[in-house]
Amino acid sequence: MPDSLWLNPVVRLLLLGTHDNESPLRKLRGLDVIVRAVLDHLMAVWRAQLCTDRRGYVQLREVEGMRISATITAEPIEFRPHIVTFPPPLTRFIDGMEMPKPFHVNMMPFIIGDRKSLPPECQRYVQLLNECYSPGQQGKVGYLTIHEGVVEAGASQRRPGLHVEAPNAMQLQTTKVGGGASSFQWREIRWGRGWYLEKQLLGGIYMASTVANSCSVWNTVVADDNDIVGTLGETDVLYGTLDRDRDGYYELQANELIWITDRTPHESLPVATTQFRQYFRFVTSDVSVWFADHSTPNPLGIQPTATIIHGSKFDGNLSIEPKAKAGTP
Repeated sequence: MPDSLWLNPVVRLLLLGTHDNESPLRKLRGLDVIVRAVLDHLMAVWRAQLCTDRRGYVQLREVEGMRISATITAEPIEFRPHIVTFPPPLTRFIDGMEMPKPFHVNMMPFIIGDRKSLPPECQRYVQLLNECYSPGQQGKVGYLTIHEGVVEAGASQRRPGLHVEAPNAMQLQTTKVGGGASSFQWREIRWGRGWYLEKQLLGGIYMASTVANSCSVWNTVVADDNDIVGTLGETDVLYGTLDRDRDGYYELQANELIWITDRTPHESLPVATTQFRQYFRFVTSDVSVWFADHSTPNPLGIQPTATIIHGSKFDGNLSIEPKAKAGTP
């Protein structure tokens, strides 16, 4: 279960420690009242880090409905998922049969609203990009992810585990960034941000896939000024803390386009059967860092406006690419 308390690594460590004769936590064995009190305290601390007054996701039909309601009628409108049409996947011939071809670009920079800034194999997604509301974004650098390929039953195509897109700036800086970049200071790292204000979507992230129930989101936002977010955005401590009803747990339908913030807890879910899945993500322009080793450069030469980071963000030291001086080609 996505909200299982056992998936919470801190809770799991605490409970396993009470049964480990080599752990100091063994002294809590049998003291269920104390263990329960510790768990209740931890969950209260974690819960306090949620901005429950902010929207974590918005179904785009809701925005359409509000606009129609404001201009035409005061009658309530039934909100429905915003279903889009995915372009056909690329194909190749295998043993004389035409089969879908895997394709993957990740966080590829492009000019929002400019079809010509996309490579030919990505231009088939222009119509889907046009479905995204992006006021004030035209002409800025956005970031496109397309992931098309076979996903095995029981596996997830994208990143598993509960997480937000915006990494923990201080942890990333302290544990990963080395070389000559130690003096670089991050107060926060933005990955599209995202605000829902006065029936308008500002910034944020748009995503969709062709497989139902393969991605889940929560309708809340993790606060910017806390340490429950891991170096790369992990929020596993929210397992068991988030409540499906109170915090608006939702699994996307097939071909449903949805908007989230870069602090929205979400995760890629395992698929029930082996199948070909297409995934689309559009991150708007307010991005702080671009991980070169994990992202796709645009072959047309469009450069990210974010700070460029080199090295593996999972197991290696990271270094910051120096900014080019004015006039430098």
